[in-house]
Amino acid sequence: MKTIYKITLLLCVLMAATADSRAARRVPGDKVGIAFDSLVYDFGTIRENDKEVRHDFTFTVTGSQPVAILYATPSCGCTASDFPRKPTAAGEKGTIKVSFNPKGQRGEVDKDVRVRFKNGAGKSEQLTLRIKGCVVPQGESKN
Repeated sequence: MKTIYKITLLLCVLMAATADSRAARRVPGDKVGIAFDSLVYDFGTIRENDKEVRHDFTFTVTGSQPVAILYATPSCGCTASDFPRKPTAAGEKGTIKVSFNPKGQRGEVDKDVRVRFKNGAGKSEQLTLRIKGCVVPQGESKN
């Protein structure tokens, strides 16, 4: 009987520890000391022949070290990115510009840009920025 009690108690302790670790999940950007206003931009519904969609993803360096962007790689040729080549100082804001060309795209789209950051202390982190929406053919209504 004591063995069953000990096993039950051990299982309860392990379950509680697992729940605590899930609750303490890390916020994207914490490792290098940055915070984004948003990691996802939904451009809504556009036509295939509309101009490209552009969005600026803004981040703030929240740590005490400057942060550099090593790369910002789009998931496909219809998506492009531009980012500052110089490190962003502590307390300053930076912007990653992402554009999406709807030509040749149809239906729901969800594109991403993988961005690698590195701070002055040598810590690095990769984050994913997403741009999504719906592209309808030229002759169809956006509704």
